[in-house]
Amino acid sequence: MASKKKNRFLVSIILIFVLITTLACAISFNQKNNDELESLQLQLTVQALQNAAAQPVQNQSAQQPVENQSGQSQSGNNAPESQAMEEEVVEDEIPCNDSHIIGETIKDGTVFEPGETFTKSWTLRNEGDCDWTGGYALKFVEGSRMGGASSISIPSVIEPYEDITFQVDLTAPDTPGKYTGVWQLFADDGEEMGRYWVIINVENPAPLFAVTSVSTNITNKTFSGACPQAINVEVYIKANGPGTITYQPETSDLGMAPEDTITFDKAGSDTESYTWTIQNSGNYWLKVHISDPNNQTFGPYNMVVNCQ
Repeated sequence: MASKKKNRFLVSIILIFVLITTLACAISFNQKNNDELESLQLQLTVQALQNAAAQPVQNQSAQQPVENQSGQSQSGNNAPESQAMEEEVVEDEIPCNDSHIIGETIKDGTVFEPGETFTKSWTLRNEGDCDWTGGYALKFVEGSRMGGASSISIPSVIEPYEDITFQVDLTAPDTPGKYTGVWQLFADDGEEMGRYWVIINVENPAPLFAVTSVSTNITNKTFSGACPQAINVEVYIKANGPGTITYQPETSDLGMAPEDTITFDKAGSDTESYTWTIQNSGNYWLKVHISDPNNQTFGPYNMVVNCQ
């Protein structure tokens, strides 16, 4: 290949030399145009040398091999187009041990009375890649255990994406307040998994609406004067909250009076007043029957009357 390039170069030089000599002979008799011929001779010589020098360089460029992506050489005209890199999709690795709560009983903040019993349950799903066997357990880890089990083992194998429900029997503490108990799931090798809790409020029960006391202004008093005597009686009835009571006064001389009602907007006392007419001297008493809500009798409230 190098020998052929060299021969082409020599042939080009010889042709140029012959062309220049011929022109020189043809115009040797015309002295007037010597300057123009010399200029033309110089231009042709320069152009020929440039063409001869450029020819091997151009051929070399056309034959220069290029290396493709596979490391094999090939002609530059046939170089392959660059290809886009394929995007790798890497899936998230599923852990061996993982749990997720899908249901529970006893909402956080549920109110219980002191000593009240209840059952808290959590339904968990195995979202790991390993089976849960008998070595797995739900264990109490912190807070108030409220009498619940300290550890609950899994009774049978729970495969991935299967569910299991844990139940803990609990008792509300005797002292009012807020209580939290936390249990945690552990693998057979001790690996810690999810934590699950119960939060309750313990409150004393609201008292049932009732009449808490009855008193009068005549109790253990003596009334003297001309008979018949009109005695002003006041009955004081206390209730522990809002509600309506039904009551009936009873006296030793007149017997049972008709039923009446009193409505309380809130806890407090109400005063009922009436006149009790006494005809003769003697010992008398008053009772107050609460038929609703207590179904209870208050009294007797005793008094003495002296007729003068």
